[in-house]
Amino acid sequence: MREVLILISKKELRARVLLIVVCFAIGCYCLYYMDKSYDPLARYPYTTDENRDIILEYLDSDDIDYLVNQHITPDKFMDFIELSDFDLKNTLYYKEAKDTQDADNEYIVNFVNRFRKNFSYESLKELLSHYSYIDLTTFYENEAVLFSNLRLVTDPTNPYTVLNQENTVYKYAPENLVSYNGVYVQSAMVDDLTNMLDAYKSVMDEQDQLSISSGYLNYEEILDLYVNASKEFSGIDNYMFSAGKNEQQLGYTIVLNGQDEWINLCKLYLNEDMDYTQVQEELSKENQNRVEWLLENAYRYGFVVRYEMGQEKKTGHWYQPFVLRYVGVKTAKAMHDSNKGMEQMTFKDELE
Repeated sequence: MREVLILISKKELRARVLLIVVCFAIGCYCLYYMDKSYDPLARYPYTTDENRDIILEYLDSDDIDYLVNQHITPDKFMDFIELSDFDLKNTLYYKEAKDTQDADNEYIVNFVNRFRKNFSYESLKELLSHYSYIDLTTFYENEAVLFSNLRLVTDPTNPYTVLNQENTVYKYAPENLVSYNGVYVQSAMVDDLTNMLDAYKSVMDEQDQLSISSGYLNYEEILDLYVNASKEFSGIDNYMFSAGKNEQQLGYTIVLNGQDEWINLCKLYLNEDMDYTQVQEELSKENQNRVEWLLENAYRYGFVVRYEMGQEKKTGHWYQPFVLRYVGVKTAKAMHDSNKGMEQMTFKDELE
């Protein structure tokens, strides 16, 4: 009887082992079949007969998961997917760049991949609306490397843009320039500028007038002036910034006759205490009258002295009463009444 029980137990054991083996084999087959028939794009609702094979050919499983989770539609990447340096995580940048400033797809992919760390998705459109790919590439490869604290102004069209050793518009050139008395200025200032010049001439009974020596200057013109001036005076940055950092490049700044005399006197007499007493005393009577009138009246026409006395540490420049910046009548009055310079103001996006 005991032998029969043992024999039965052995048979049951064999049966159970066989059952396990069969179940395991069936399970493996099912998994193999499921894997073979699994569609990685099953959760992606934007596939078509035309793009399915291309997506599966060029994207790995991680890319497809990213594609599905981020809900990226084919129109955002199909123009770029077959390029060797295509990176799905940058595809929205590729699309934004192409829509803003069209160029060869491979060039766009290379540009974004190389300089992605220099801009956000939000700022890319703004940058490409005002700067060319070539200028941005040159800036990121050179200036941005040499001067780590230098920031490229995203929207250089803002009329209240402040430029200095930390902010640059690089080679940007404004569009709304007009010729005025032999110089170029922003069209928005023309009427107020005319009124200011006429007002001074009237007050002086037409015996004297305010004359503009320079207005808008492009990148190359400023660079040439800066290099030549720096050969003669090592402290050039006290009254003039180099190309890209100079606000005359924006078109809202004018320099009046009298500036050369003022700067020459500053070079001779100005000390570390920024005491302009002797400079003012040595200034010609004619220019003294002009400065006095400008300080009392320029704001009424939308202009402010760009580099004010007492603001040298903030502006990085000497006091320069012959350098005026147009900010609009309402803003100029607010600055005059509050005794604030541009570095201290909070501005809106449009002239007031």
